[in-house]
Amino acid sequence: MRADIELFPEGEFGPVKVDARPTARIRLAQDPAAQRDALFAQILHRHTHRGAYEPRVPQAAALAAIDSAATMTGARNGFVTDDDAALVSQHRAIASEAWGIELVTPRTILESYNVLRIGPAEIARHRDGLSVNTPMLRAINALGLFDRTKAPGPDDTATRSQIDELNKNMAATPAFYWMVTAANDRKTQINAGRAYVRAQLAATAQGLVMQPLSQALQEYPEQAAPYAQIHKLAGAQGGTVQMWTRLGYAKPAQPAPRRGVDAHILRA
Repeated sequence: MRADIELFPEGEFGPVKVDARPTARIRLAQDPAAQRDALFAQILHRHTHRGAYEPRVPQAAALAAIDSAATMTGARNGFVTDDDAALVSQHRAIASEAWGIELVTPRTILESYNVLRIGPAEIARHRDGLSVNTPMLRAINALGLFDRTKAPGPDDTATRSQIDELNKNMAATPAFYWMVTAANDRKTQINAGRAYVRAQLAATAQGLVMQPLSQALQEYPEQAAPYAQIHKLAGAQGGTVQMWTRLGYAKPAQPAPRRGVDAHILRA
């Protein structure tokens, strides 16, 4: 089958939020010439890895495979590894600062709390958001001691422990990958997302794992400094850093819960 994809057939969403118009119209057609993409084999193995990475620099051939897979008109891919320790250190610092800002800004941490799924029952019911299944938090939540409407203080144990864990993982990150586009309209955003998925599938085929670092790419006042810093570091002045990730080797991560294709597609 060949998939003919028409983006935003009834017009693009505005810059603030989506509306009821479809994101895309996909027509499937019989096509004897259609070939299965080699990256298709990695779909069930592609998982975001949020833990510690091994202190191993990704091989040049692996980076080239990612770059080749993540093709998009008007986009540029970039990489940095521990072979350039000073530059990697700058990436780590920006990522840590941006993550810390998100965790100590009440309205942004509450955005995460709103999609926090604690324990098997919540995870199975929603199959989205942030899944947490640790015994301690499940017990605290079951006892009614975890208030998701109240942001923890910047010096609370919950905040400090997350920051410490994130900083430890960031310090062990041997490489970073980013994608820059000149434009930032809705079609560019969609195509950048599609290119990133191909990048991650290619990374998976090379034995590498990724974790998106979205915090410094967000456009709210508290993130203005990290936003400017990562755009400068990626050479994106006048453009947009559409994706920025950690990259490295690690044991495979577990799959995250998902709602299934029928939750996202309407048959015309």
